[in-house]
Amino acid sequence: MEKIVHIDEKGRKYDAWKSESDMLMIIGPHEGVVDALGLPEPFATNLHNILHARGILNYKDACKHQSLQGALQETLMIDAQRLNEAYYRYEQQDGGTQ
Repeated sequence: MEKIVHIDEKGRKYDAWKSESDMLMIIGPHEGVVDALGLPEPFATNLHNILHARGILNYKDACKHQSLQGALQETLMIDAQRLNEAYYRYEQQDGGTQ
């Protein structure tokens, strides 16, 4: 068995064990945890990948002091930056005549 980072069709990253026959056993973050929150894409995938990057792979990891709060804040910062960039592109395209 080899430990790998698996990336699914949505671009979500998972730690996983890969067998010699290419079978995968997901370690975490658990599949569907973020989806259970009903979040829209790409917010859900951003949050999932931040959880992965921070090593929040299971309930024990999630219970560490402020680990989830930090992941959510980081996700919101990414989305706030995208929104800011969208405003900028819109105003550049429109000539800023609003």
